[in-house]
Amino acid sequence: MRQVAEVARRFEPAPPHATRPMIALVFEGLSEEDKQLPVHLLYGIEGSRLFEHVCEQPEYYPARAEAGLLRAHADGIARRIGPRAAVVEYGPGAPRTGIPLLEALDTPHAYVPVDADAVHLAAVARELRARFETLRVTPLCQEFRQFVALPPALARARRRVAFLPGTTFADFRPLEAVALLNSVRETLGLGGGLLVGIDLVKEPAVLERAYDDGAGAMAAFNRQVLVRLNRELDATFDPAAFRHRAVWNPEQQRIEMGLVSLRAQSPTVAGISVALAAGEEIHTRHDYKHTLDGFAQLARIAGWAAVERWIDAEHLYCLQYLEAAE
Repeated sequence: MRQVAEVARRFEPAPPHATRPMIALVFEGLSEEDKQLPVHLLYGIEGSRLFEHVCEQPEYYPARAEAGLLRAHADGIARRIGPRAAVVEYGPGAPRTGIPLLEALDTPHAYVPVDADAVHLAAVARELRARFETLRVTPLCQEFRQFVALPPALARARRRVAFLPGTTFADFRPLEAVALLNSVRETLGLGGGLLVGIDLVKEPAVLERAYDDGAGAMAAFNRQVLVRLNRELDATFDPAAFRHRAVWNPEQQRIEMGLVSLRAQSPTVAGISVALAAGEEIHTRHDYKHTLDGFAQLARIAGWAAVERWIDAEHLYCLQYLEAAE
């Protein structure tokens, strides 16, 4: 057990407000009857690079649809948000989801990316500082499912606006989504606004192709989480011994992703064995999809009122701008 403690200390994120150590989250998830890994472990530097490749695949529409809406309706979005706004992005993904929004805005005051993965967050901050030399970029390394304490400097912004990319919002179960939306409203305070991406319910075949593309880009992205565990937690997973799986669950209205063990095996994490039967799955990600009425109900419960929405021509995706209800 001494080895486990040493690994935990070694990889505990430096900021005192950051999330729990990676090893604790991994052990907790792999000890469940239905084994799972935290979704944020899919990212980091290598994961983000591979996800950029996913976004280039013709089957994967979400990132393309969101960026397209941000660019096509840049003027309308900028008018809604107004000049000198501070933008708080929850769970910035890859490619950098905040770039089209920041490009659309009139002299944004600050950009605050919030994420639990310190390595990924640092990469996002570096890229945004290089792209927008005069923009104040203040990353916050913390779990954003709880209240986010914003930097005091944001008080000088004309208004505070949160951006929830669809790839982030899709991670949340309906009750969790309400809690998150409510937390965002409390974080922003009076006069805050919220721009949120909503991946709409559509034909199962379209959804499953998006998460299991012909080039195998999503499969490579999914398997690399095992490579990350090998590198950072002294694990011994063989990525080739797992099959990528992505299926639509109509009852839950979500895509479920996982890694299926191709044989009985017992890889180790920090010297601790993890028994896997042939065909047993480690869940890595679930992406919820929404109807317009369903999302409207979640937003109302959380105290938000829809002000404007933009939908792409194929009715795949929706951007909505919300303000706190009176």
